[in-house]
Amino acid sequence: MSFEEDFKIIKNLTEIQGCSGNEGKIREYIKKIITPYCSKVEIDSIGNLFGFINGEKIGDTKAKLNILLDAHADEIGFMVRYIDKKGFIRFSQVGGQNPRILPGQIVTVHSSSGQDIIGIIGEKPLHLLKQEERKKTSKIEDLFIDIGTKDEQECKELVSVGDYITFKQECSRLIKNQRIFAKSFDDRAGCFVLMKLIMEISQISDKLPHNLIFLFSSQEEIGTRGATVGSYNISPDIGLAVEVNHAIDFPGIDKEKYFECSLGSGVAIRVGPNMHSKLSKTLIDLAKKENIPFTLRAEPGITPTNARVIQMTKSGVPCALVGVPLRYMHTNVETIQYSDIIHTVNLLKSFLLSDLTGVLIL
Repeated sequence: MSFEEDFKIIKNLTEIQGCSGNEGKIREYIKKIITPYCSKVEIDSIGNLFGFINGEKIGDTKAKLNILLDAHADEIGFMVRYIDKKGFIRFSQVGGQNPRILPGQIVTVHSSSGQDIIGIIGEKPLHLLKQEERKKTSKIEDLFIDIGTKDEQECKELVSVGDYITFKQECSRLIKNQRIFAKSFDDRAGCFVLMKLIMEISQISDKLPHNLIFLFSSQEEIGTRGATVGSYNISPDIGLAVEVNHAIDFPGIDKEKYFECSLGSGVAIRVGPNMHSKLSKTLIDLAKKENIPFTLRAEPGITPTNARVIQMTKSGVPCALVGVPLRYMHTNVETIQYSDIIHTVNLLKSFLLSDLTGVLIL
């Protein structure tokens, strides 16, 4: 598929709204795309979507490994917690939000009545702030959403406590280097990698020596809940989490304090105790062999990703973790470079077509 064809899917993936616990619309969109390419598609009770592709390599007498590939479909958002007398909505965060960027944002309130209602996040104007207030970031509990209603009763006819809220943001291209910005690339970028893998691997399943289970997991942003249930259900031989990775190639960040990762630098491969060392080495060796650009990110402890729960499933699952470089994580202008997605797809395809039986022995 061309960039233009892929961009249409990426645009839909990122513009569809589905924060943790309310992933129905994004789940149905992904399901519609992948179903023709999978031998089986399932949805579990927590909202996880599974796509299965069976390895059909002829003459392979070895027992096939069951490999789980995970990307989370949920995004950060908000929830209605209170409606005041004047019809303004007070809200709580779902997942990790940056309060510094919230005033002035356009949002959608996903009403339990079925309506999607546009609102704006308001706060006191600069002109009315005291000098000491100007130096502070507004707390989320001090912000409010205005949907245009005149009082509490009018607002409650449309909105209820517990309704979900997400950013409203168009997915757009920057002028150079096929760079794209949108909300929810964390982790719709990973979802797109899995979707593209499904489309490509399904055409060569006769060369595939493993059984693949693609998990588009729910509720990662509130504690890796979907992957906990999904991995337990599948109990795979190998787990592979596909995430985003901070690209820190913009002003004000000291790489010496963090790590090396930029847009256009290829696949971010994480190494550390949360990841199986031989699986990480296999990915690194394949990237070198296939001339696929990559960077390494050291993770000395557990990672803030689904890899941490996949690894701990039942008696333990050897796990690897790769990421697509991403600027401005957890904002509504998360930015990726298309070539990094393609490099990630190509590396994982090479990995999945490899003989991995000996890799699992420590």
